[in-house]
Amino acid sequence: MTIDLDTEAGLDPGQVGAKAAWLAMGRRAGLPVLPGLVVGASASRHHMKVGAATLAGRGSGAARLAVMSEPVEGAERLVESASALGDHLVVRSSTPLEASGEWSGAFASYLDIGPAELPKAVVGCWASAFTVASLERQRAAEIEPGSFPMAVLVQRELEPMAGGTAVIEDNGTVVVHGIKGSPAPLLQGWAGGSRASRGETWHGEELIELLGGDMLDEIGARIEEAHASLGVTRCEWAMEERVWLLQMGTQGRAPSPTLTPIEVADPGLVAIARAAARAPGRLGEEMVLPWAIAGLPSPPSSGAEPSPLSAEEAIELRDHLVAQVWGLPADRAMAAAGECITTLLGPDPASGLRAIADVRPPEPEPARRLLSHVEASLRPSHATRLGIGRWEPFVASVTLAFGSRRLGTPASPGIGAGARAHVDLPDAIDRFRSRSVVTAPQPVPNLAPLLWDAAGLVTETGSPAAHLFESARALGVPAVAGVEVPDGEHIIAIDGSSGLVATLALNGDDDV
Repeated sequence: MTIDLDTEAGLDPGQVGAKAAWLAMGRRAGLPVLPGLVVGASASRHHMKVGAATLAGRGSGAARLAVMSEPVEGAERLVESASALGDHLVVRSSTPLEASGEWSGAFASYLDIGPAELPKAVVGCWASAFTVASLERQRAAEIEPGSFPMAVLVQRELEPMAGGTAVIEDNGTVVVHGIKGSPAPLLQGWAGGSRASRGETWHGEELIELLGGDMLDEIGARIEEAHASLGVTRCEWAMEERVWLLQMGTQGRAPSPTLTPIEVADPGLVAIARAAARAPGRLGEEMVLPWAIAGLPSPPSSGAEPSPLSAEEAIELRDHLVAQVWGLPADRAMAAAGECITTLLGPDPASGLRAIADVRPPEPEPARRLLSHVEASLRPSHATRLGIGRWEPFVASVTLAFGSRRLGTPASPGIGAGARAHVDLPDAIDRFRSRSVVTAPQPVPNLAPLLWDAAGLVTETGSPAAHLFESARALGVPAVAGVEVPDGEHIIAIDGSSGLVATLALNGDDDV
């Protein structure tokens, strides 16, 4: 049931998971990695089956309780083996999924566990595969709940004077994020910490003052050794008399899409960017933009939801609006709108503006009804993932040109743009629509399921070292930390490489 990190089996991620396998390789390479043991992934299979079966009929809470209620086979031997590691233990999940950065922070870890409490902590890790946040992440990744085994890593708990992350960037620069004491608040997104980087010398006065140059040199040396021997580009570290590497791996950065902003000079393009942000993707381009390039309807005076539409009713209403806006029969109006849209996305968008100079604004009530129908279809409970749409560089370009700008801390590279979806737990999923830019107070791991189809991420606090930003980098989602977006409905454009965030009112309240 248990596997020592120093055995051959400890090198097999299929048996011990990605976290433990990296650490086992580190010990083989002579890196400063604590000894440990692993409850093998096969030991979790029964518990995962119980959780999945219970989930299907009774939901997340009952599934976790069912997993926790099942005894751990060989519990006494587990306690005896772990006692050799010390009286205070850290217990962490370790799955093959966690070889990929988008699963960073997905499952449970337990601190200050005594050996006698270890069996309960192990099943707690297994049960964490059935939390609401974890299930949402599995749904986004199209993974069947309970279909993957989970190993559990057990090591001595440190009492660190400081901890954090270290990264080797593509150009060889070492970047360290750190915080006094345990690194947990930094990694969970609760604290911002401090940053230092080293080319020829260290830069970052706050972290240099906190850690000192010698400690930073040791951290830099350890990740460079790990890089040279194992190809490691990212690690979590803690300082307790010496630097220990707590977790290792590669940066896991997905290629960022090429979203080169077009040249924008005409404020008339702002209204079109608003329409594209309200109804992103192919659905919006087919059902909204052909008439909304003449302008969006004003918000309704009452909060009443329009009655739902069938697919046939939606198409009929679209054709009515397009014909009304363009003053042509529906088929000819759709053709004219298509030509105009192609021109707007080309090198000379001004000629597209000339084509719509004389169109009529859409009738407000039918326009609101159809727009509401399309927006409802973009909610995660109804929509499959949209992926990056061809209008996003246009929306980003317009927003960066005419919006209000703020500068934050780069957290994940790339350019993205979309309507703002401000999320604060526990109702994050309900507020999110596909291809929105997620804004949140802190980069907490529970927001990760939204990133599978987000256009970007902006948080008010937190550090690029947070697990959520690691997930964003792995998924190719641009992200910025340390920017407070004003209240209200906005388009948000972000440049995750420079930390630039621009906002533009979504419903036409700006003076541009």
